[in-house]
Amino acid sequence: MQGCKRWAGRIALVTGASGGIGEGIARALAGIGMKVAIAARRRERLDALAAELGQSGAQMLVCAGDVGKETDVLAMFAAIKRHWDDVDVLVNNAGTGMMSTLENGKWEDWCDTLNINVAAPALCVREALRGMHAKDEAQIINLSSIYGHRNQVPNFSFYQASKFAVRAMTDTLRAELAMKGTKIRVGMISPGLVATEFRERATHGAFTYESYFEKYQPLLPSDIAEAVLYMLSTPSHVQVQDILITPMGQAL
Repeated sequence: MQGCKRWAGRIALVTGASGGIGEGIARALAGIGMKVAIAARRRERLDALAAELGQSGAQMLVCAGDVGKETDVLAMFAAIKRHWDDVDVLVNNAGTGMMSTLENGKWEDWCDTLNINVAAPALCVREALRGMHAKDEAQIINLSSIYGHRNQVPNFSFYQASKFAVRAMTDTLRAELAMKGTKIRVGMISPGLVATEFRERATHGAFTYESYFEKYQPLLPSDIAEAVLYMLSTPSHVQVQDILITPMGQAL
């Protein structure tokens, strides 16, 4: 996209980048010439991705760690600052969730979901903003879900609640920054069904990756990455607040 050229050489942090949507976004940002810090717990996957993209000249930084731990997040931002500079673009993609009803849900799953889906992106935003205020332009993108807009799927009520929280947090952050007159844009992307590892993990293996394709063509990580590039490509005075994106055929 033509408007993305201005981001070349600038610094992005993508959380949850060891697979799926996060990996797709990291590839796209590296493709437009950004310096990309990739964060996740699975270091071996991050190392492989950085090595692959580095062969094409991409500047990558592996930040292995758990975004659910404040110490790890602080270390990530310190490493980026030390290696390059402050972050220009933050993509909060890391997420989790488990299939269960509220009646049968587990306390530890609820706490983990809130920590990774809500507290972790808030923490990353806090740390990113420390350097973003001095930028001539910056962008924060939070990954939510179509179910952060409509609550229609049973057995995922707590996951959906966390995505509603992301939506509220994103809207509030945008209002707070507008009051300060900053040049920091805030957007959210809310996908429908995307073919990743998430579904199999969240359903304890009840659904396989192949089951994504049983009824219709689901979204692919590259589709979400294109939405990220679109947000970045718009002129600096344009703030795309939310992109809802679903595959054709997904009714819920």
